Amino acid sequence: RMNRATLAKSLVITQDLASGEVITAEMIAVKSPGRGLQPNRKADLIGRRARRRFRAGDFFFPSDLMDDAVEPRAYHFKREWGIPVRYYDYRELMARSNPDFLEFHLSYKDLELDLADFFSERLDLWYTVHSPDLFRGDHLLNLAAEEDDYRERSIRELQRVIDETRRLEKYFNPEHPPFVIASMGGFSREGLVDPASRPAMYERIAASLAQLDTTGVELIAQTLPPFPWYFGGQLFLNLFVDARDTAAFSRDTGVRLCFDVSHSRLACNQFHWSFSEFVEAVAPHTAHLHLVDALGLDGEGMQIGEGDVDFPALAAQLDRLAPDAPFIPEIWQGHENGGEGFWIALERLEPWF
Repeated sequence: RMNRATLAKSLVITQDLASGEVITAEMIAVKSPGRGLQPNRKADLIGRRARRRFRAGDFFFPSDLMDDAVEPRAYHFKREWGIPVRYYDYRELMARSNPDFLEFHLSYKDLELDLADFFSERLDLWYTVHSPDLFRGDHLLNLAAEEDDYRERSIRELQRVIDETRRLEKYFNPEHPPFVIASMGGFSREGLVDPASRPAMYERIAASLAQLDTTGVELIAQTLPPFPWYFGGQLFLNLFVDARDTAAFSRDTGVRLCFDVSHSRLACNQFHWSFSEFVEAVAPHTAHLHLVDALGLDGEGMQIGEGDVDFPALAAQLDRLAPDAPFIPEIWQGHENGGEGFWIALERLEPWF
C-alpha cells in the first residue's frame, strides 16, 4: 500500500450535493490532510450517486464507494458498547440498535442548552460525556498551562462540563459513575518541549484536577496524538502521547485513561514505537476505549480496517488487559447518513470484540 504519510491528501467535494445526485469530475478536488479517500480513487467516484448529503469541503470516504447501505441491527459484544451522539441526534441513533450506553460529544455551545428541550423520560441506558476541547473565544482546554489565569479558566470550563454530566443523571440509569472524558492539555505551539519538562506539566495537571469537584462522576484522561489540528493551526502535544509517562501519570494519580486507539496509533507511527508494547503499558490503566483506525501520520478517525491497526491482535490484548473497559466506535463523521459510519464499524469489530 502506498505510504499514507507521503500522500497525506484526500478527495473532497467542492460543492453541496443532495443524496441521490450524481458525482461528477468537476466536483472533486484534492486537499490535505489524508483522512478521507485517497486521490487514486477519484475515477471510482465519478458517475456514482451520492449516498449521503454533502456540504462543500466534505471529505469522501471509502464508504461512499459501497453499493449496499449497512443496516444497523442488534450487535453482540463481550464488553459493553455505546455510540457517540449529540443532544439533537441521540434518540434517532439509539433507536436503530441496542447500545448499552450513549457518549455525548459536547461542544461548548451545548453547555448553554436546556436539557429539558432534549430529554424527558429516564432511559434504561448509562452514559458518558466527552468534554469539548475548545471553549468560547478559542480557549483550548489546558490544565497544564503555565499561566495561572489560563489554567484557572480551563479548570472552570471543565467544572462546567462535570456539572452538566451530573445534570444528565436524572435521564439515565447509570450502573456506575459516568465517565467524563477530557483531553487534558499539555500542548505547545513551537514544537515539542524537552521531555525533561514533562513531569512539571503533569504535576500542573494533577494540581488542576485536585481543584475540581468530581462527586458522582469519574474524570478520565484521553490518550492524545502528537500533532492534532485545531482550527487550522497545528499544535504539538507533549502529554498523554508516550505510553510510559501516560501510564505513570495514571498509576501515580489514580486517574484512569480513555485509550483512543487512533490517537495512540498515530503517535506510534510518528515515533516508530511498537503499538503492541504501547497497549501493554496503557491498557491496564484504561477505563474506557475509543475504537477507531488510524493511517500514516495524520489519518485520524479512520473506519475500522482502513488503516494501520491490527484489530484482531488489539482485541486479544484488550481481552487480557482491559476486559471490562467499554467502547465506542469513534469514526470521523460516523453520525452522517443515519450513523452509517458507526454501523459499519460495529459490523467489522463484532467478530473480534
